[in-house]
Amino acid sequence: MIYIPKVTGTCRGAWNAVEVALKAKKENKNVCVYKEILHNERVISDLNKKGITCIDDLSKLTKDDVVVIRAHGEPKEVYEYLDKNNIKYYDATCPNVKRIHDIVNKKSSEGYNIIIVGKKNHPEVIGTLGWTNNKGIVISSKDELKIEGKTLIVAQTTISDTLFNEITKGVSCEVLNTICKAQSNIQNSSVELAKKMDIMYVVGGEASSNTEVLYQKCKKVCKTYKFSDINEFFKFNMNNNVSEKTKIGITGGASTPLYQIEEYKDLLEFIIYYKKMYKLFSKNIVKINNSFKENDNKLVIDAIDKLSELNKDGKYIRATLIALGYNIGGGKDNKFLPLSLAYETFQTAILIHDDIIDNATTRRGKETIPTLYNKEFDISKDKEYINERNHLADSIGLCIGDLGFYFANQLVLSNYKNHPNVLKVFSYYNDIVIKTIKGEIIDVMLPFKEKYKIGKSTLDDVMNIYHLKTSWYTIIGPFVLGLLLSNGKNVKKYEEILDNIGISFQIKDDIIGIFNNADVLGKSNQSDINEYKQTILYSYTMNTSYKDELLKYYGKKLNDSELESVRNIFINSGALEYANNKMEELLAESIEKIGKLNISDEYKSILKGLIIYLKIRKK
Repeated sequence: MIYIPKVTGTCRGAWNAVEVALKAKKENKNVCVYKEILHNERVISDLNKKGITCIDDLSKLTKDDVVVIRAHGEPKEVYEYLDKNNIKYYDATCPNVKRIHDIVNKKSSEGYNIIIVGKKNHPEVIGTLGWTNNKGIVISSKDELKIEGKTLIVAQTTISDTLFNEITKGVSCEVLNTICKAQSNIQNSSVELAKKMDIMYVVGGEASSNTEVLYQKCKKVCKTYKFSDINEFFKFNMNNNVSEKTKIGITGGASTPLYQIEEYKDLLEFIIYYKKMYKLFSKNIVKINNSFKENDNKLVIDAIDKLSELNKDGKYIRATLIALGYNIGGGKDNKFLPLSLAYETFQTAILIHDDIIDNATTRRGKETIPTLYNKEFDISKDKEYINERNHLADSIGLCIGDLGFYFANQLVLSNYKNHPNVLKVFSYYNDIVIKTIKGEIIDVMLPFKEKYKIGKSTLDDVMNIYHLKTSWYTIIGPFVLGLLLSNGKNVKKYEEILDNIGISFQIKDDIIGIFNNADVLGKSNQSDINEYKQTILYSYTMNTSYKDELLKYYGKKLNDSELESVRNIFINSGALEYANNKMEELLAESIEKIGKLNISDEYKSILKGLIIYLKIRKK
């Protein structure tokens, strides 16, 4: 079970800073934040997407620019510079920090020595020092404390109460505890939850002081890990033993918005569900593969062995979606298992055909079936023999792919012949296959026509491929098959939600297929280029001034330098940004619709976690 503390999420001052920045952008064209608005990479990234950037050098500003002063606050001289140069600004300094500025400014003018308990290089402390005319002293231990004359001690708002009380205990001067109460409340609530947990995760910016304090406090209570990157969080949990029986708490520092904490929770819900299903499928796929074997001719047995070898190492995402659809539909047992593994076999079969179409040599990190046969019969360099051998390898590959299709059919019919919904399931399954093949037809024809200028593909054509070949085959189809096996309700509603997810899945595939490492992908990262694939990246670029430059490389085998040139074309043309924005837009629509579904919060969380997984996946 996964829990979030009663008190967590961005404190009022931090969230106010974000709202001020958004208000500034709404009212002005060129808006930037001086330094990082918060110590939270995710918040900064979200603002960047809205056109709000962070800058480090005020001298580069013009009178047309509008500046937001970040939540940590700034020294007096920053305000003076902006006023002197007539640069408009919005002050998003946290009210608690602003109060400290006012106090130390007043006390300094009255002749007080100001001591700040905190970190010397922390931006909040640097800002506060500026309001003491830079005459204040920063300390972080009792040993550094020296009181001379009239003295006021204040605190960085994000340090621990323990440290501040230890330093100020018994001092003979004026002391003002300016530690943020919101942060203390978050810490107390998180520690109380940690006492009941097996594991605690603390989410926040790498440089966030309050997140580090929160982490250290939780760490004293139970096993605790800190994350600033959701990709690292994903890898950690995929490789560690967390399950539905593990009691897990997730919290975040005062600069961590609640929506970010909830995303980590959603992703973890999906990971736990997926790992459970993966274990079930990988355990049973061997039995399924063995069921394909009979007392056959040794050539047939060898062919089935090759099919089985490829069939056993899938990611089981589609199989997991069948299980999820079944569970959301009310299914409580494992009756989805044969259907899930039948679908995995169908997927393996269609990939074998795909490899022949694409002339691929690797799949799932292994050699493709045609490649295996070519190697097996590599006994002559005679050209006629090589042509015959290549034809044989492709032909046998087609036969093995066909075997996989009908083995999948056999699994469905033999395991569900007495099931009341078998006709609905099989009819829908057949419809998925038909849609997938239609998408494949378009996907095969468009590159040829585009390459040889027989016709011109459009972005609508590309999206049609994504809808038919990927969305139905990868996301909609598997989920609805599971739903039909249980109750079959609300099919149209789920199709609408899942179509966006499926299209986004393919957009992500296009991106990682070019920008990721071939070793990670388990296949070539040049295949889309070599095959003249019509992708969202290609289609967008062809309507920009980078068209001719891209055509120098497209449809050819490239070296590493040339591949990097293509990547830069996709970046500089705006194609990569367009693809990412389109994916974000589609997924945001689906997330909103998932929130309105009449299903348990757990299943809503798993569906949202699936979306996050699709966004961050590397292969």
